[in-house]
Amino acid sequence: MSRDLFVKQVVINSTGGVRTLDFAHPVVCVYGPIDTGKTTLVDCIKYPLGLPVDWRQVPSERLTSVTVHLRIEGMDIALRRSTIADTGTVELISPYDGKAEELLDVTPQPDSDRRVVGEALLDLLGLSELFAPPTAVALLGNGARLTFAQLYALNYLSQDMVDGTESVRGQANTAQSYKTIVELVLGLIDAEMRVLTARRDDLGQTVSQFKRRTETISEFLTGSAAELEEELTRSRSEERDTLTALEELKGRMRAVTTFADPLRQRVAALEGTHSRAREEEKAAQAALSLAQRAIQRAQQPGTDPVLHCPSCRQALTGRVVPEGACALCLSELDPGVRDAVVQAAEAALATAQQRAIEAAKTAGEAQDALAQARAELEERTRLEIGPLAGQIEQLSAAHAGARTRTGMLERQLDPHRRLLELQRALRTAEEELRGVREDIKTRKNLLSGRQTTLAEIEEQFSAIIDGLSLPNEPGARIDHNSLLPKVRAGKLTKVGHGVRTAINVAYRMTFLSHALVTGATDLPSLLIIDSPRKNVGYGDEDQQLIARLYAHFLDHIAGARSHTPHARPHQVIIVDNDLPSLPPHLRRQMHTIELTRDNPLVP
Repeated sequence: MSRDLFVKQVVINSTGGVRTLDFAHPVVCVYGPIDTGKTTLVDCIKYPLGLPVDWRQVPSERLTSVTVHLRIEGMDIALRRSTIADTGTVELISPYDGKAEELLDVTPQPDSDRRVVGEALLDLLGLSELFAPPTAVALLGNGARLTFAQLYALNYLSQDMVDGTESVRGQANTAQSYKTIVELVLGLIDAEMRVLTARRDDLGQTVSQFKRRTETISEFLTGSAAELEEELTRSRSEERDTLTALEELKGRMRAVTTFADPLRQRVAALEGTHSRAREEEKAAQAALSLAQRAIQRAQQPGTDPVLHCPSCRQALTGRVVPEGACALCLSELDPGVRDAVVQAAEAALATAQQRAIEAAKTAGEAQDALAQARAELEERTRLEIGPLAGQIEQLSAAHAGARTRTGMLERQLDPHRRLLELQRALRTAEEELRGVREDIKTRKNLLSGRQTTLAEIEEQFSAIIDGLSLPNEPGARIDHNSLLPKVRAGKLTKVGHGVRTAINVAYRMTFLSHALVTGATDLPSLLIIDSPRKNVGYGDEDQQLIARLYAHFLDHIAGARSHTPHARPHQVIIVDNDLPSLPPHLRRQMHTIELTRDNPLVP
């Protein structure tokens, strides 16, 4: 069914005050002479919707903010946007108390978590899923995303679009995006079927890729994955067992080593004692040698010969030294002193001999004790520590070998495992592909005989064109490739502005009429037309044409609604220089807003 998008009120804030305009009527006609703000009023509806507006001089200087009150799918909302500060955001405000409920971005911002106003409007219209991936991707390709601005081009005919100066598809649309949106909202294609078809194609490619990869890997594999897995299990078990036994032996080794620690400490202590005894023995021997030389000097008659004079270094070897005299001064020595010296030397010699004997004894005892302790430690090592060390070495080698085999087997199994993963992924993709194919069959059965055809829309377009009685019968029709209007001679530029305007308005009337009659479209039931009368001209035939256009338009919309039991709400807003002569019953269908030089739009 068509989507309810209805303008209820527009509030304009400017430096000259506030103006509130009532739009809560199915048909609204705003008219007045040039430069009174008619197009600005249309821009004031667009601006809070987050759409770009190129303000003219007067509104750009005076406007401060614009608020539009809308009904969207039965929900009343209001959008307010400033024209002087923070123009990149739109306030979603309560239509009841005017308080801001949410701040929306006009365009997506990389560091913002706020919603974009266009996306919020699509969500309120119930079209967010239809316009976002995967539907857009299925229709337009990777990275595609349809926008509210592209949809709004179907609801608004600017002056340039009315007279054909600008393509009727609007600046926001490319040829492809316009065609896609028309097909989507008018039901010319089934979006879900497109998504299913695109998914089926993607899955078909994925299945083919998986099959090629599995075949490639299988060609280079040797051996059985099951046999390798079994061998790997045995190798891992051996690795665990040898590691457990190795840890057990290391624990026993630590225990034995701890038990032998006192013996090692005793050996270390005895080595210290033995070293000290050897040092004492050497010292005693040195003292004994000194004592023996001292006794020899004391027992010699006289003193040791002096070879040179200590003062002049004159040789003294040729002198004869008498017995018992000094070798230097030749004076006679005292025999009592010499005897005392001999006795002292003999006593020192005896003491040194005794010390040497005791030191030798002590060193020998230390040597014996050390030899015994070392023998005990070696015996303990031979009987307990040595065998454990040998076993640890053997188990370490066995564990290293098992670990090496495990690594080798895992590398051999890696391509087998990748093959298994690919095979599982292949089965999953094949199952999903079968499910998508079943969904496509089901969808086709559901859509059988229900899908809207372009012929139905062309029939309505032709009926409207025939009712307008266009001069020279231009042969207006809808191009099947672009879904844009054209004439027998080709593009609309082949005909005059008046005929071009009538065709473009009839083209948009067809969409709205189709939405009202069938109720099977997603097109928002709002149509805004800017200055159709001005673009036609002011000759008698031109005025008759515009009168027929207005009359046929109002009659057609009224008739479409009267023949539809459950007609959806709709709204048509026409902006023009003045109104044509219309029958009273048609004038009563319109709510008019007049703008004058004394009462322009912007205060």
